[in-house]
Formats: sequence, C-alpha cells, structure tokens
Amino acid sequence: MTNAIDRKKHLKILLALVICFAAFGLCISLSTLTAEAKTITIKTPEDLHDINWANKGFGPGNTYIIGNDMTLGESDEATVLLTKGNFVIDFNGHTVQNANNALGVFSLRGATVTFKDSRVSNSKPSVRSFGAGAIDMTAGKLVIESGNYLGLSNGTNNPTGLHVGGGTCVVNNGFFYGETIGADCSGGNLYINGGTFQTAYLFALGNLGNGNIKISKANFISGTTTYGYHFALGAFEPNQQYYDFSKWLASGSSFSSDFQTGYWNMQTSISAYPAYGNYYAVAFDTPNLSVKSNIKMPATSIKKLKAGKKQLKISYKKKSGITGYEIQLATNKKFTKNKKTVTVNKAKTASKTVKKLKKGKKYYVRIRTYRNFNGTKLYSKWSTIKAKKTR
Repeated sequence: MTNAIDRKKHLKILLALVICFAAFGLCISLSTLTAEAKTITIKTPEDLHDINWANKGFGPGNTYIIGNDMTLGESDEATVLLTKGNFVIDFNGHTVQNANNALGVFSLRGATVTFKDSRVSNSKPSVRSFGAGAIDMTAGKLVIESGNYLGLSNGTNNPTGLHVGGGTCVVNNGFFYGETIGADCSGGNLYINGGTFQTAYLFALGNLGNGNIKISKANFISGTTTYGYHFALGAFEPNQQYYDFSKWLASGSSFSSDFQTGYWNMQTSISAYPAYGNYYAVAFDTPNLSVKSNIKMPATSIKKLKAGKKQLKISYKKKSGITGYEIQLATNKKFTKNKKTVTVNKAKTASKTVKKLKKGKKYYVRIRTYRNFNGTKLYSKWSTIKAKKTR
C-alpha cells in the first residue's frame, strides 16, 4: 500500500516537472517569435482591413477601417499608429492613403519598422497623404528601403513626405515629396544614404529644430516660391546669421558645385511667414542639388584556410578605416547551400575560426569589409573565393 502511494507521489512530481519544462519551452518560443520581424505584404485592401492594430503592436484603439482605395478610416483614428513591435511593411505596388485630411498616414511612436515597395512604380505613390504628411515619427527606428511617399495639401495643412521629430530614421532609397517640405527633421536622427527629395514650395530638405541630419548621397529638387526663390535645403537658426550646411555631410561626401549658402530674414523679408521664426539660412536659387559620397570601402583577401574537425580557420589581410569583416561559407560556389555568415566586429583581428561545420565537407569561403555609416553598413566587394574541406 505504501509503495502504491509513493508511486503516485512520484508520478505527480514527474508530471509537474514535465508541465514546468513545457511551459518554459513555450515561453522561450514566444519570446523568440516576438523578437522576429513580422512581414506585412499589402496585396489587397483586405490585407489591412482585418488587422487589429492594437493587438498587433501598432497602437491603441479599435481596428482601423481600410476602404476600397486602401484609404484609412474617416475617424480621428485614421493614422496607423506604430508604438511597439518589429515589422516589415511591403506596399507591393499598392497605395495607402488617409481619408481624414487633418492627419497623416503612418505615425511611429516607438516601433522598429522597415518600409519598402517590392513593386514600386514611378507614377504611383506607396503612401499618399492629404493631411499632415505621409510619415511622421517621434520615437523608435524606421528604415526606408524604397517607395514613393507623398504629402499633398488639402488647402489647410503644410504636408511633408517625411517628418522626423524623434527616434532614428535611415533612408537608403525612395522618393519623398511634400507640397511644403519634402522631408524635415526637428528632432532625433535622420540619416540619408540615398533617395530623392522634392518640394513644391519651401524646402526639399529642412531642419526646423535640433534634429541631427547626416547625408551621404541624395538628390534634392526645390520648388519655386511666389518670390522666385529655389530652396533645396533650409535650416532654422535663430541665433546665428549664417548656417553651415557642411555639418550635414557625412565624411567623404560633397555638395555639387552649384550649391550656395545664404542668409535670409524671413520675418522682415516675407511677412507672410513669421511663424517659421526670425531667421533662415537657405540654399537659394538652386533648383537641383546633389550630394555625392566618395567613400570607397577597401576590399580584403583570404590569405590561408586551415582545416580542423568540423571547423575552418580563415586568415585574411587586415584593413584600416573599417569597422570589421563579414565572412561567408557555403558548400557550393553560388553560396546557396549550407550558407553561414559570420561577422568579425574588430578591424584589427586577422583571423577567425568558424565552428559547427559539416564533417569532411568542402566549403567555399569569401570575405568582405564593412563600415558602420549613417545608421547602416557600407560593404566592400567580395574577395576571391577559396575552398577547403573540413576534417
């Protein structure tokens, strides 16, 4: 009788342990899933219609209503508010626009988001606003890979294609148009590595506060004011008479030769715009302005491959002026089978041992240098491929 009771106790303890381990494993799985970026590819309006934005990490409120023209709802909650989570949004050749003319389309308040358009067309916007602007962010991180972002006016607002008031925005490519300002940065960081910025009236790119702007390569197309001026770049500087736009340039970049800087007293010269402040430093009479990067990443080469048991030691030439190295290994020359990528984040390191490879398998190896730059990475060309079989 005693043995039977003991066995029951043991079974209960064992069952409890199994449940605990299962719950622990589930927690790990859920945390892993949370960390991964959720990709939302917009193919039809219905792809957005049934999303409960609050539960998906896009922000508070009810489900946002998407109309037949992929238009956000008519209510005051028309803006898609992104407050938390990690997302990739692919517009996939479609247009998302706001229906409430008082608001913008996407508002970032803390999420980590990537915008791209895998089927972008020059004649079709990815995001179109008839209110405050296409994209407005005050927190979080946004990376824009491609797409057309338009801020059009309904006659009462001053729309932008992109406004950064906080957080960090990295623009690698894309087209940004605002009837008032193509893009502006009043706070946070705006790192521009490519793209085109255009305005109909004020600035193609403007800094209206304490935002940090760094440009490595981009094109700026200014509009024409009623006074006949062309403003490619503009900056609000109430305490100094002249503004040095060169501080916007990342190392290795340069303005095109037609760039001019000047001082203009907006308060007295154009009384219609006193709200913008007393002084502006502007690039004037410059219809088109290009910023070009002369940065060239030094390539490296593999010196030696040494085989070990399920591992390879890769020795390579050290390079200066970089952040580190990226090594790729695969079991075919196209680097599609059993591919493994390893990052070495120290420029002075001259070798790396890659473990947990397949036993007795021939691996093809290549290496390139990289540099952290403007919120993204610049890479050199890949080295010549070398091969070695593991033991």
